[in-house]
This record gives sequence, C-alpha cells and structure tokens, in this order.
Amino acid sequence: NLFDSICHSFGTVATGGFSTKNTSIAGYSGYIQYVVGIFMFLSAASFVVFYYILKRNFSRVKANEELWFYILFTTIAVVAVTMLLHTGTDSNFEVAFRHAFFQVTSTISTTGFATTDYNVWPQAALVMIFLLMFAGGSTGSTTGGIKMARHLIALKNLRNVTVRLLHPSAVIPVRLNGQVVPDNINSLMTVFILLYLIIFIAGTLIISVSGIPAIEAAGSSVSALSCVGPSFGASGNMGNYAHFNAIAKVTMVMLMIIGRLEIFTILALLTRTFWKK
Repeated sequence: NLFDSICHSFGTVATGGFSTKNTSIAGYSGYIQYVVGIFMFLSAASFVVFYYILKRNFSRVKANEELWFYILFTTIAVVAVTMLLHTGTDSNFEVAFRHAFFQVTSTISTTGFATTDYNVWPQAALVMIFLLMFAGGSTGSTTGGIKMARHLIALKNLRNVTVRLLHPSAVIPVRLNGQVVPDNINSLMTVFILLYLIIFIAGTLIISVSGIPAIEAAGSSVSALSCVGPSFGASGNMGNYAHFNAIAKVTMVMLMIIGRLEIFTILALLTRTFWKK
C-alpha cells in the first residue's frame, strides 16, 4: 500500500533501514526486493556523483575512482555470496542471487533491510556479511562504515609498500581521482582505520563481558559502529536487541554515536581546545 511504500522509500534512500514489518522486506515480492536492492545500491554512492550526472559532467563521473571501486567491490561480494548460497543451500540460482544481492547491498549501504534470515546461511557467507559490515558506502553518502575511499587509499598504500620493498628509493605518491593525496590526509586515513578496529574490539569485549556470545557480540559491535543495524544470532536481521542488558545497550548507543558522527569528530569534541573561544 501507499503508506508502506512511502516508509520503505524513505528507509531505503536514507539508508536507515526502518520497516513497517517485523520481517522487514522478506514479506514482499521478489520484484520489490530487487527495486529496494537497486536503490540501496544507488543510495550508497556519493551525492557528488549524482550532481555530476545531473550537470551532464560525465567525465567527472568516469574519473571518480571511488565509484568504480565501489561497483567492483559490490559486484565481487554479490558473486561470492551468490555462489556460496547456490552451492551451500537448496536455493535455485535466482533466489540465491536475489538474497545475495539484497543482503550485500543492504550491508554495504548500512541500511539493514532483510529478505531472509541469514543466520541459516553457510558459515562462509556469514563471514562475508560480517566483513562487509566494516565496508560502508562512498564518502558523501548517508552510509556508515569505514567508507570506500579509505579502503581504496589503504590498498594503494599497501601497493606502494610492496613496490618500495623492491625499489627502496622509489617515490610513489598516492593518487585519488588523479590528484595526489597529501601526506597528512593519507596518515589520517590510516589512523582512522586503526582507531576503528580498536573501538570495534573494545566494544566487542564490553558486550561479550555482559553475557552475550562472542560471535553475536562482535557482530553487534561492528553493526552499531558502522550503523548497519542487525547482528548475528538472536540479534540477527530477523531478531532484535531486547535481550541485551543495560551495559550492552549503553555500549551499543555509544558505538552508534561514534559511528554516525565519525571518530575524529568525537575526538575533537573531547578536546579542551574545541570549547575555547
């Protein structure tokens, strides 16, 4: 109906993931699941890309490395999960592809919608979903997570380190979209990812100490920090966090705030210099 359509449209485009149904998108037809999946994929792209498209500046779109890295990353993840579901469950290829496409885009875009209970998936597919929770969409989008640009810069740094092992005197600047990334920005990217992992581990330890199983605690920690929503086990995409005690819930709240505002913003708020005139 119109009301459900409007609510799910807002939840999709804003990558919020709120549904009017307890079963999320699972109760709707395959057609609707494809439509929501496609728009989740589009919503995880940078708003800058859509601006260039509206301005018919297609050369800028073509030169946007993060966009193509995002498309390639998502495609590889969808293909991998599709094959795992097709070979590891009794689903036919179309159903396996639809669930894989939807859950991968839902996780990368940090929307959190669901078409099926992935707790019953093969373990390898669950590991894929867990790792994708760290990913995030493009910078300049409403998604959470580490973001594609940071992953891309990290991979370029890894490539440069490998090259320098063979050619110690080589000077290889990191470039993004054809422009050199300044050393201070490059360092901040590395520090951000390191802090992200440290906060994730701390959140996992606190939640697990409160009595939550380790796998569910780890999933809940990264899910909150990346603003994805669902975790695994009882708090999976067909469950909720009602069974968490006060300590675990407060930890989740703090992780969600850190993930939404991003780490450096929180650190700036905690410094005395920020509050001085």
